[in-house]
Amino acid sequence: MLGFAELPERIATLAAEHDQLAVVLLDAFGWAFVQRHADHPFLRRLEITQASSQFPSTTTAHLTTLYSGLPVTEHGLYEWRCYEPLVGDVIRPLRFALADSDDPLPITPQQLFPWPSMCAGATALQPAAIADTPYGSAALAGATILPFETIEAGAALLDRPGLTYLYWDAIDATGHRHGPSSEAFVRESLRALDALANVNTPLLVTADHGQIDVDKTDHLDRFWSDLPRHLTRPPAGSARDLFLHVDDPDLVIAELSERLGDRARVCRAEALFDHIGPRLQERLADVCVLPAPGRMVGVTAFPSPEHRFKGHHGGLTPEEVETWIGIQA
Repeated sequence: MLGFAELPERIATLAAEHDQLAVVLLDAFGWAFVQRHADHPFLRRLEITQASSQFPSTTTAHLTTLYSGLPVTEHGLYEWRCYEPLVGDVIRPLRFALADSDDPLPITPQQLFPWPSMCAGATALQPAAIADTPYGSAALAGATILPFETIEAGAALLDRPGLTYLYWDAIDATGHRHGPSSEAFVRESLRALDALANVNTPLLVTADHGQIDVDKTDHLDRFWSDLPRHLTRPPAGSARDLFLHVDDPDLVIAELSERLGDRARVCRAEALFDHIGPRLQERLADVCVLPAPGRMVGVTAFPSPEHRFKGHHGGLTPEEVETWIGIQA
């Protein structure tokens, strides 16, 4: 099965073969939702190939791969929250902020994203709310960035010469708020498909991951009250893949596994990757907690707005990791 990490090379090849190529990433519109809407005229005219997300099935990992051309095992920005050695703390890379603060990081965006952008020379269409961000200034360096307000307005800009890339985040945001089984999620998905049905240029469409419905949160320190004293840093990851920096990984794995039972899988974080490059090695936590379907996890001392989500991603279920690539010649 094609892996998402192979996508940048695929895009570069197609761009070299065409005077005009549009690339669209629909955040969270994974394979399950392609199947849900398989009879939509836009999807029916695409040549669709099933693909696999990287682990973790998270936007940070996949946007950084798309923009850098590197797999998550090499670029190391693996989750919404991860440890950054240049800062000495857990940060939110896409927000360019600490995990628990909106204050900007005491480093440059180029230090966080030190690679040439795969979007250099292209046009990058970005939702207006995120068109001018520190992360984007490095990740999209050399691109002409155009903001847009609605998916219809963005799709209308795809008919441009050269490579044009569009990122759309509203499907993911709707899923977090209402859940991927909701009517709101269906409406937002259909709105995007309807808008893209008007694009007649050579086109590649994909998604970084899917989503799964969630309705329960297990706070780990309520199962094992000693956990906080074993944490060496605030938790990283997210509520579907919580990464713990700890002083005794074997003890933490044994204690949490026994207490959580079938509520979650607890393991060494490094065991979830087939390779650990230097940048991932210095950022990766010791232990990962992967909740069962429908569940999230957290630590009470580190409250998170994620626990209000009705839909989430980051884990290893098929709903989260199975994605796709669609080609319109």
